[in-house]
Amino acid sequence: MLSLAFQLFLVSSAAALGIGPITLGNLPLNFTLAAVNTTHPNTNRTGAPLVLGQNGASSGISFYVTSTYASFPYDDYPSLGLVNNTLRAYTKDGRWITNATEVRSGQTLGWVTTTIYEQPAPEIYSAIRLPAHEYPLLAAHGFFNLWSLCPFLGNYPQTNVMFNVSADLPPSPYLGFDPSRCYGVLINILSIRS
Repeated sequence: MLSLAFQLFLVSSAAALGIGPITLGNLPLNFTLAAVNTTHPNTNRTGAPLVLGQNGASSGISFYVTSTYASFPYDDYPSLGLVNNTLRAYTKDGRWITNATEVRSGQTLGWVTTTIYEQPAPEIYSAIRLPAHEYPLLAAHGFFNLWSLCPFLGNYPQTNVMFNVSADLPPSPYLGFDPSRCYGVLINILSIRS
C-alpha cells in the first residue's frame, strides 16, 4: 500500500505531466472548500469560501448544510478531512464528531454532528485532480461537475451547495429554493498548511 504522501506526489506529478484525472479517497492534509462559478467570472482564483451552515438540531444531534461564508458568516468547523471516502469536519480544537451525509440528486451537501447516536459516514466522496485545474476538486459518487450553489429563502437565507440540480425538475416544496436561480460550481479542495 502506498503512503498518503506518496499518493499526493503521484497526483501532483500526473497532473503536471497532463496524464489525466487522478482520484483519491484519502488526503493526508486537512483542508477547506471553496466554490468556483462555472458560468460567470469569479472574484478570485480559489472560489467562494464554504462553511457548515446551520440546518436544524434536535436532542443530541445537530444538522448542517454546506453554505457560502458570505451567506452564513460563521466557521465553527474550520478544517475538513477526507478519510476512506468519507468527509469529516473538525471543530476549532480539532475534535471530530461531524460527518457529511449521503448526497443525492437535488439535495444539499449536508452534515450531522452527534456524540450520542452512531452516524455511519457514507463512503462516496473523493478528491479528483485534473490537469487543467490548479486545485483538486471534490466529487460525490465519482462526479465533480454536478455541484451548484442555490439561494435558499426564509427568515435566515443561506446560499447552499446542492448536488445534481436541474431547473427542469421542480424541487419538493419543503426545500425552499428555486432551481432556476442555481448556478453550477466546482468545489476546490484547499489544503491547510501548518
